[in-house]
Amino acid sequence: MPTTVVARVLLLALCCLLVAAPALSQDDYRAVLGNEAGVFPGAEFKRVIRFPKATAVLFETGASPAEVSAFYAKDMVARGWTIEVNDVTDAASYLLVVKNGRRAIIEAQRGLPGRTGLNVSL
Repeated sequence: MPTTVVARVLLLALCCLLVAAPALSQDDYRAVLGNEAGVFPGAEFKRVIRFPKATAVLFETGASPAEVSAFYAKDMVARGWTIEVNDVTDAASYLLVVKNGRRAIIEAQRGLPGRTGLNVSL
């Protein structure tokens, strides 16, 4: 096979991988959350960070930290979690829930004007 054909095939394969990567990441965060936590309505997925004993899913939204906390307080209780801490200010919120000896933490913090970063750690 001529070198230019091989190079074109490799380039096409690389482009396909780059296009598929966001879709794979999106599926990945849904797998992490599973039936344990919902996705805040309208939140934009950013990334998944894996730690030895937990996994964090990061999102960004235009909602306030209070709105994020209210959503997850209701969502997590409906999924069988019990709220231990629900601390909300204008700039940030911290929600700690437990279920069957496990802990989940949902944090939201204002960043850029009109934007809130949020993470769900399971």
